[in-house]
Amino acid sequence: MSGFNEKIRSIRMMKGIKQNEIAELLNVKQQSVSKIESGKIHISKDTADKIAKYFGFAGKEDMETFYEKYICQSSRKANQKREYT
Repeated sequence: MSGFNEKIRSIRMMKGIKQNEIAELLNVKQQSVSKIESGKIHISKDTADKIAKYFGFAGKEDMETFYEKYICQSSRKANQKREYT
């Protein structure tokens, strides 16, 4: 299972959102967002909820459910196809 930091990065990229946009939302530098996504900085649940809502989810849990259901599942299917070809 992926950490929340990886989920932020995957969904941010999927939605075409730049790190600068998240930095503005959180009132931090872009480098801090990079460190959040790489797991070097851990964020509070409130901050996670804020990011998730910016992405269009009800909160952190809703975003995690989406990630597990759609991103992980499609990633697993792609890996299975590669194994068989």
